[in-house]
Amino acid sequence: MFAGRLLAVPFFLLTAAAAADDSEQPGDDAGLEVVVVTGVRIRDELRLDASRVAQTGLDNSDLMRMFPGGNRNANGPLTRIAQYRGLTGAQNTVAVDGAGYSADCPNWMDSPLSSIPQALTGSVTLYRGLGSVETVREGLGGAVEIRSRGGDFAESAGWSAYGNAALGYGDNAAAFNGAVVAGLHDTRNWLNLAASLDRGDDYVFDGGTVAATEYDRAQYRLGYGRRVGAGELTLRATVNRTGASGTPALPMDMRYLDSEQYAVEWSGPLGAGTLRLAASTLSVEHVMDNFTLRPPPLNGMGMPMYRESAPLGDTDQFELSWRATRDGVTWVLGADGQLESHDHPLDDPTNPVFHVTNFNGVSRDRIGGFVTALTAVAAWEVEAGLRYNRVRMAAGEVGGNLALPPMSPMVVQQQRLDQLAAEFNAADRKVGDDQWIGLAKASRNLGDSVRLNLGLGRKARSPSYQERFLWLPLTATAGLADGWNYIGDIGLRPETSLEFTAGVDWSGTGFRLSPEVFYRAVDDFIQGTPSTNEVANRYSLMATGRLPLQYGNVDAELYGFDLGYEWRIAAPLVLRGTLSYVRGKRTDAPDNLYRIAPLTSFVELIYQAERYFLGVESVAASRQDDVAAYNAEQPSAGWGIVNLRAAYELNDTFTLGAGVENLSDTVYRDHLGGYNRVRESDIAVGARINGMGRNVYLRIDARW
Repeated sequence: MFAGRLLAVPFFLLTAAAAADDSEQPGDDAGLEVVVVTGVRIRDELRLDASRVAQTGLDNSDLMRMFPGGNRNANGPLTRIAQYRGLTGAQNTVAVDGAGYSADCPNWMDSPLSSIPQALTGSVTLYRGLGSVETVREGLGGAVEIRSRGGDFAESAGWSAYGNAALGYGDNAAAFNGAVVAGLHDTRNWLNLAASLDRGDDYVFDGGTVAATEYDRAQYRLGYGRRVGAGELTLRATVNRTGASGTPALPMDMRYLDSEQYAVEWSGPLGAGTLRLAASTLSVEHVMDNFTLRPPPLNGMGMPMYRESAPLGDTDQFELSWRATRDGVTWVLGADGQLESHDHPLDDPTNPVFHVTNFNGVSRDRIGGFVTALTAVAAWEVEAGLRYNRVRMAAGEVGGNLALPPMSPMVVQQQRLDQLAAEFNAADRKVGDDQWIGLAKASRNLGDSVRLNLGLGRKARSPSYQERFLWLPLTATAGLADGWNYIGDIGLRPETSLEFTAGVDWSGTGFRLSPEVFYRAVDDFIQGTPSTNEVANRYSLMATGRLPLQYGNVDAELYGFDLGYEWRIAAPLVLRGTLSYVRGKRTDAPDNLYRIAPLTSFVELIYQAERYFLGVESVAASRQDDVAAYNAEQPSAGWGIVNLRAAYELNDTFTLGAGVENLSDTVYRDHLGGYNRVRESDIAVGARINGMGRNVYLRIDARW
């Protein structure tokens, strides 16, 4: 019944035509910005430009639904993880202004997708399908490139000021947002300063409140650009200050998370081509606990167990690339690297004797080189790329003290911990992987209105440090959020995939359509498997009543289709949206992959006149029954919500926006929303988390 309803919402399927119309949007003269999608054929780029009125999200995670095949896993209001065609987390590449963000929290509370507020975002680009070896540096999935607002050179001589600001309020969760971007520029320099503040309480739904969903975040960004001769130099600094913010799908919440990132970039001519140099450094300090925003869990005797952790992490990145065209072939040659270090202690603030050194002196370094060639062969546009990566990982010694009384029957747990630590410390904790990545893509016209796109590629990803070095059964699983204890395996093999894509871009008078199918076979896919470590099994069984899972290599496949469309019904009226489906399952055993998005649609009908904007959109998902048995994943029901958005341009400076999200106050549970881990919430522990109820918002924007 619901599947029919999903496809019958043809009036509303989500916003973001995957194949874009490069012509002017209706009402462009009015200065009202609408989400726009631009398609670039051979490179398969899909871009969403910043909207001043259309969206109210905290970050860019909900925008992922506007891309064909895109979605996000939600573990908390500031903890969203990109999903693309069924792959999540480190399997996808997310960069902001060209600099990657490596999550420091072992449970990805500081996920890359949430590293920049939506209010400071200028555009979001998805490299659809295979992506190039330049943009997808490691991982089986896609690449997302986020660009911040501001940073343009002036078109005329002399200094001038520019900027924009916004204030918004939503009645659900008493959510407040304020942001400003202000700068000066001339034809050779630009300088800007940006700041944003996001605060909100626990959100509500028809029937209760979802505990541990409050948030508090401030971000500051400084940028400077200068033209030096024929080249350009760019300097950027980002300071993030996140206060107490909940993550109900995880065992702890953020007490605070402070990060600083500094980046430098140079691009300019070199010989017959263009040289690009970029480097960045990121430092993260983080404290999380299970008692500030939620009641602590209880042990088997009904006593509270207080836990806190203070992870530290640093990431350094560099990139060197040279692009040149010769004899009809565009060559891109480059090298890049990402060097990470992580530490993760676990403590009990009520007992100074208790401590666990979970990850100690962990390093994960990737150095790679690549070459790409783009050319035309007969009627075809062709891209071929090859990449080699070397990944080196290492970890220091671990241990812990559970602070158990000598006569306690639980003292056996300390003995098991000591045995697991001794086994880990005695192992060879230095590992190196070689990765070979390659692709070939071809595109050609099949007449005046249809273009065929084909792709074949091999991708690779080495295990995360959690997957290799998690020695004690814990839930520090990079945002997996399935509630199970896991242990790692130092001997894990890298994931490798072989992927085929085929699609068409079909355009006619007033419409565009871009369906694409894909198939991905994965060798050595990494997921939880039954643990064969008897000591770890006994430890976890006594601690949680359940056996742990151990990261292992399995074989899997993912396949499906997605499409974007746009229909210009009349000059000011446009219907556009996406439809996405992915199926993920093991091929070496009868089971499905975990947390795969069901059939999902996003539709927007917009009317844009000279001075005002009206929009109605639908977000919908079908039932998901293809769930993973290995971790007892629960099926989810289908759902659909409708949002209304509007804005009016008061004058050349100010625009007033308003809207209602979840208009009918529908009670729904997104399959990617995670399971509740918070006691004394209106959501039962272990139940899937409810989505937000009706939210009425008001927003005022200014630009100059």
